[in-house]
Amino acid sequence: MDYKVVSQQVVDNVGGLENIEGATHCVTRLRLVLKDTSKYNKAELENIDGVKGVLYNSGQLMIIFGTGTVNKVYDEFMALTGVKEISASEVKGAEADKKGKFFSVLKVFSDIFIPIIPAFVGAAIIIGLKSLIVANGLFGMEGSLADHSEFLKNLASFFAIIATTFDYLPVLVMYSAVKRFGGNPILGILVGIVMVHPSLMNRNTFVMDPTGAEYWNFGPLSIPMVAFQGGVFPAILTAWFMAKVEKIAQKYIPEVVSFVFVPTVTLILANVALFTVFGPLGNLIGDVLAGVIDILYNRMGVFGAFVFAAFLQPLVVTGTHQFIQGIEANLVATTGFNYIQAIWSVSIIAQGGGAIGMYLIHKKHSKERNICMSSFIPTLVGISEPAIFAANMRYSIIPFICACIGAGCGGAFVKLFEVRAIGQGLTGVLGLLIVTPETLVWYVAGNLIAFIVPIVLIFAYNKAKGVPTTDEEGAGAGFDVSF
Repeated sequence: MDYKVVSQQVVDNVGGLENIEGATHCVTRLRLVLKDTSKYNKAELENIDGVKGVLYNSGQLMIIFGTGTVNKVYDEFMALTGVKEISASEVKGAEADKKGKFFSVLKVFSDIFIPIIPAFVGAAIIIGLKSLIVANGLFGMEGSLADHSEFLKNLASFFAIIATTFDYLPVLVMYSAVKRFGGNPILGILVGIVMVHPSLMNRNTFVMDPTGAEYWNFGPLSIPMVAFQGGVFPAILTAWFMAKVEKIAQKYIPEVVSFVFVPTVTLILANVALFTVFGPLGNLIGDVLAGVIDILYNRMGVFGAFVFAAFLQPLVVTGTHQFIQGIEANLVATTGFNYIQAIWSVSIIAQGGGAIGMYLIHKKHSKERNICMSSFIPTLVGISEPAIFAANMRYSIIPFICACIGAGCGGAFVKLFEVRAIGQGLTGVLGLLIVTPETLVWYVAGNLIAFIVPIVLIFAYNKAKGVPTTDEEGAGAGFDVSF
């Protein structure tokens, strides 16, 4: 692929250089903010070599190239055009103008969690390795690997210490959130440390027995001395307030003493707000959102899990899935387990199944078939966008719906066998590293179900439409674009 040619073709089909306000990219997509959104040619963009789909959402034109390729295209695109890189705050402003406040709030979650996902992934893998070492009955043995080896026993203990991401989650969230809101992230770290201070009562203990808590008494105000373990939403709200306070303090405190008094005022007011307002409010928000998912997954059983899994990827399409990352992080931090990981995995793998179904329907040696196969591969490591936009929604919504049904079936299955993970951020093949050993086989089976069902449904629908699935070349001659 000639990335310079691809970049030039992108420019030509988005209204020219003068129509590009800025650019950025994520794992799979080149993201452009355009001055006039009526000037881009979606059909021509989709025909560019390497493009797996085109989507306009959240104030941005998203051109999907896939992992690895997008980085090379972006580098060449920036060198060719010289347009500015869009910052998080500028993207936020564009979204607020074009999509409204709701989508702006959702984008904030993405901006906060994407930078700290590597910490989730690394810790999850280390915890997964520790779990394998201490799991009883592994490989049919009596006891665990740690019981048979002093070295492995010490290794498990070492892994338990270094995988601290979820023990100090509020510190990470405060750092990333304060930075996102334009404040001093180092001050955010200090407030995050307060949230998990060892002198405070553990929040989980307080929930079980609130009578054991001590209180700060400031006249009529009585504040429980309780920490915020897993406090994702308290951290985000406090970070927003903290950044506002810091900016106001910088504006009104004389510059000659600002170095001393700005951080002091900011830290005092942020911590007061944490314990009196944003901590309790954030806990309430987290409890409500977790309660909704709990009703779907735990109270409604396999039916609720079916609905949850089936609707995850539609949420991805609209960008409204970001808040689930916070709920997952809170689950791992407070309970040690994450039942949403398996739901994520089957929903993504199902889109891969849809892509393979479309691959089998298309003619041999066709460009469409190659695109479907290349779109399937990222789903194995947790990336569904290429499969969604390049294969399952390219000609019709039906293959995407088939994949969502497959996800629902897989979700119901993993719920039936209570599949759980000990981290987040890893799905598909990589998810094998963080699924609890005793549910590993059911995790694999659930993903296989989610993968196979869309293929069967796509073939059944195609046959019901009376479209042939073979030709003289062997397969896929009669793919119906009205599918």
